[in-house]
Amino acid sequence: MEAVRTCVGCRQRAPRADLMRVTQQAAVLIVDHKAVNPGRGAWFHPVSECLQLAINRRAFSRALKMTEPADVSGLVQSIEKAETMLASK
Repeated sequence: MEAVRTCVGCRQRAPRADLMRVTQQAAVLIVDHKAVNPGRGAWFHPVSECLQLAINRRAFSRALKMTEPADVSGLVQSIEKAETMLASK
């Protein structure tokens, strides 16, 4: 049986392989590509729509139980870069 997680953006359940895991490191969100970083993780579909929903709802801070607002700037840039690369193919 395949593991299922919930996207913090759209709140849809999906197989773990379809989602991206994010962890925090000193209030900065980092992508956990291999899903092995210690601590709490938040899962989301690696598309800008789900990322924006999660940012607007402050879902990353809540899911990761952060006491201060999450710095999502690097995460936004990496998703935009990935979408640009996929669109150019």
